Amino acid sequence: MLTLTRASYETKAQSNFIAVQSQLSALAAHAKQSVESARADGERLLLAAQSKHDEALHHLELLKRAGEDNWEAVKTTFEASWTELHHALAPR
Repeated sequence: MLTLTRASYETKAQSNFIAVQSQLSALAAHAKQSVESARADGERLLLAAQSKHDEALHHLELLKRAGEDNWEAVKTTFEASWTELHHALAPR
């Protein structure tokens, strides 16, 4: 079995730490990119859900103001927008 001298051992250990530091840097960069991507996806989903909410709320207001002659049609539109809102809020 080959025994390293103290200096050789320390040099090898130092070189191993340099390699690990490079791996840590790459892992940190990957984690940062993942966080930024997840944040962007979350913001996109939130904006889409908020838009569907606003649309459903608008249709609710129309439903409340609808006359007897078009209440059923407005109700159908409201129900469609309500369903879209629920789909936008569904877990991914």
